[in-house]
Amino acid sequence: MIQFEKFQLDNGLKVLVHQDTSTPMAVVNVLYNVGAKDEDPAKTGFAHLFEHLMFGGSVNIPVYDEPLQRAGGENNAYTTNDLTNYYCQIPAENIETAFWLESDRMLSLAFSKKSLEVQRKVVCEEFKEHYINKPYGDAWHKMRSLAYTQHPYRWMTIGASLAHVEDATMEDVKDFFFQFYRPNNAILVVTGNVETEQVKQLAKKWFGPIEAGKAYVRNLPKEPLQEKTRSMDVRADVPLDMLMMTWHMGGRFDEGYHATDLITEVLG
Repeated sequence: MIQFEKFQLDNGLKVLVHQDTSTPMAVVNVLYNVGAKDEDPAKTGFAHLFEHLMFGGSVNIPVYDEPLQRAGGENNAYTTNDLTNYYCQIPAENIETAFWLESDRMLSLAFSKKSLEVQRKVVCEEFKEHYINKPYGDAWHKMRSLAYTQHPYRWMTIGASLAHVEDATMEDVKDFFFQFYRPNNAILVVTGNVETEQVKQLAKKWFGPIEAGKAYVRNLPKEPLQEKTRSMDVRADVPLDMLMMTWHMGGRFDEGYHATDLITEVLG
């Protein structure tokens, strides 16, 4: 069992700390409680687009990677239908650099036209490469829209349509940021060669002054119980035939989740 301590700042930011003295490194992880399922069905792909925009620099730090790399750190991020996650790995003695960088882009992301256009192009090319031009690339899009009729899991993280990202305006982007990228909608996890009191001081110093946003109340449409088989026959110019099958299952807190997860490993 991983031992950790937790506390919360006045602005709602939740902080977890795990001390591991066996390593000279530290990891600063910021998880935002927003994923593709929280998007407007007419404006999908925004959570993933923001993963890219967050590396476009802030008002005070034009290039995110440069100061981190000077401090011996590296970083990455990922987006799912349920969450968006950013993390830095850095020598523990330089951990304040990670706090500075992560808090600054939460506070003052640079909403520049250039950054939006650059990252929009990157995401659009990713969409084309993996989901339009590649054989079977649209298979998961079709499978999701078949498996779900109401719940927003029916579209993929990249977005339901390329046009949604292509048509994203600066106002759309700002609205999304100030709704979801707030301290009260985030969890900060710090692990490695750190001490809880040290993390408390750094968290209060760098994240404490950031104002909380309006509380987000998630109210997603419920997926009705599936009572009959659904199928789709797709014909395309691909090398071989492919059969895809999927079943609904319980969520991660469901009693049968781990058994179902194990079954997928056995069948696979």
